[in-house]
Amino acid sequence: MKGKRLKDMSKRQRYLIYDFFIAYFAMGLYLILIGSALPSIKADYGISYRIGGLMMSAQQIGYLVTGVCVSMIAQRLSVKAVYLGFGILAFVGLALMMVTGNPFVLLFAMLLTGICKGSTCNFGNQLVSTMSGSNASLLNLAQAFFAVGACAAPLVAMVCGTSWRLAFAITIAVGIVMFLHGMRVEIRPEDSVSNEDSGTVDFGFFRTKIFWLCAALIMSYLAIEGSVMGWLVTYFVDSGVAKESTAQLLATALWGALLVGRFASAWLSTRFRPHHMIAVMSLGVAVCFTGLMMSHTLVPMTVSAIGLGLFMAGMYGTALGGSENLMEKYPMCMGMFIAIPGIGAALTQSAIGTIADHIGIRGGMCFLYVLVAVLLVAAALFFVYHQKKTVK
Repeated sequence: MKGKRLKDMSKRQRYLIYDFFIAYFAMGLYLILIGSALPSIKADYGISYRIGGLMMSAQQIGYLVTGVCVSMIAQRLSVKAVYLGFGILAFVGLALMMVTGNPFVLLFAMLLTGICKGSTCNFGNQLVSTMSGSNASLLNLAQAFFAVGACAAPLVAMVCGTSWRLAFAITIAVGIVMFLHGMRVEIRPEDSVSNEDSGTVDFGFFRTKIFWLCAALIMSYLAIEGSVMGWLVTYFVDSGVAKESTAQLLATALWGALLVGRFASAWLSTRFRPHHMIAVMSLGVAVCFTGLMMSHTLVPMTVSAIGLGLFMAGMYGTALGGSENLMEKYPMCMGMFIAIPGIGAALTQSAIGTIADHIGIRGGMCFLYVLVAVLLVAAALFFVYHQKKTVK
């Protein structure tokens, strides 16, 4: 198995990895809860599909801006200060959404959730990659904790019923616990390349083919996952296939599949090469997404959604695991892995909302076929690139 295992790390490093797992759990909880609560938020505040799409785009813009800036900010302050400070912003955003339906405040609140997401992804993936030597198994395990939070989100929404504000309040409480746990972490210079102070920023990774292949994979995957994450409950309800309570259960089933898939990916990545796994996962995503779009009854839509979750599950961690240690060589690389995909994801979310206002949510979701095509092409090129390396 490539890289360092969790049991081989020091107690301090394990505590830091565990804190990242908690942060990813919280991120899965608040991101999916927003999507689960979106039909109720739309009804309470009277917002349109377009505003809903702009809210999702605002989140992606926050994610993108953080990817560009957070490493440079950390070089001037400290990784721990920025990690904790940005990490609490999502819960500030949830609090804002609880008190007002003003579109500008809602957009700002979603921007804060995106900043928090970007910070967690940037520092977390960078720290795990650096301390584990780009261990794809550990990266996929970290992603599994996101799926645990994502599975919990629709259940929290169901328990709270029509009171989505109560569900948000519970999530804010989880955020406070996460923040208090994070106060005890110790991040040393050798843990994260963001702590390096060389006086210059090296963008040499832009000249590598593997960076652009990984960026294309991550961009298309994040756009598909983010759109499904944000619109799935609305899609089931507005398509007339399921009531909101049933749609929440289906969302839980999807994220249960993602959870199983991420644990499976963590295990499979110790036995198969990243490019083989990416090829299979990309084909599976294309088939299952097509099944989801072509189905008009509950059973095939459910099967397709679960299949989509299984095949999407390990995409992010496996792509990073096949990036040839770029994050260890270049401090800004993880930021660009966030920023560039963030552009595609932001445009996708906005496009879906705009199209849905004109021809319905099913038509809006069909826009994702563009991203599925990009995913398949990127996966094919990624496979060829690594296959040539293997032959040499």
